Amino acid sequence: MTDHSHSLALSNEELLSVAYNEETLSAEEKEHLEHCPICQQRLAMYTRTNALLRSKLYRSVCPSAVQLNYYCLGTVPEAERISIASHLLDCPLCADEVAEIRRVQANFDPFPTGAFSFGAAVRRLVATLVVQQAQPVTRDILPSTGWPRQYRAEAIDLSLHLSRASNNETMLLGIITSTDPTETADAFEGTAVDLYQAPGPLVAESDGDQEDEETATPLLSTEVDNIGNILLEPVPAGDYVIIIHLPDKDVVIKGLTIDHG
Repeated sequence: MTDHSHSLALSNEELLSVAYNEETLSAEEKEHLEHCPICQQRLAMYTRTNALLRSKLYRSVCPSAVQLNYYCLGTVPEAERISIASHLLDCPLCADEVAEIRRVQANFDPFPTGAFSFGAAVRRLVATLVVQQAQPVTRDILPSTGWPRQYRAEAIDLSLHLSRASNNETMLLGIITSTDPTETADAFEGTAVDLYQAPGPLVAESDGDQEDEETATPLLSTEVDNIGNILLEPVPAGDYVIIIHLPDKDVVIKGLTIDHG
């Protein structure tokens, strides 16, 4: 009689996903884990190791709590702001801390509203590529030429990264910040972001056809979260345009070529 217990044993990657709180187990795999002492022992070892590494490594390569507070206030120098924004995409612990800092700061904000002018006509700003630096490849970040990328439009900064999902599909990750100290990242929460296949609605702009522009259909749409993160997935290979629909202006990112090879 064949013993199927070993065939259901969880892989190292599956157990690590549980230890990292990124669990993607099926119902059958969860049931196996509940009744398999060997897998439970392996999971306990991975959990202890993860906790030890986190206690030893967290903050060794992360911005300090003071730096994160100044970052949330928008008072750090430009190079440091860009570095921290990129770090937040890879470090969920710092990202959670930034979210908490911004919640606390919001309670003491003397100007909680009014940063945007809803009565003004919506302007369209084309962002400029200002930083294009090499980064070490860690975890599932794709080693694609020219990534990550940093864009700017007036006071708005946008960092863009490529990454792989667990199903091997490509994700486009971004984080939006502002050099305006009155404009914190949580002010962008809920802002609509559209990804178009190039030239997208910009072709109507050159033709002067406003009706065609308004009826252009994005390939993907999302919203900015409470710490300024943007996630678009899955993104096939191709040329793209991103439009971020802020209340008083649209920020356009042109010339995005994504090559999975």
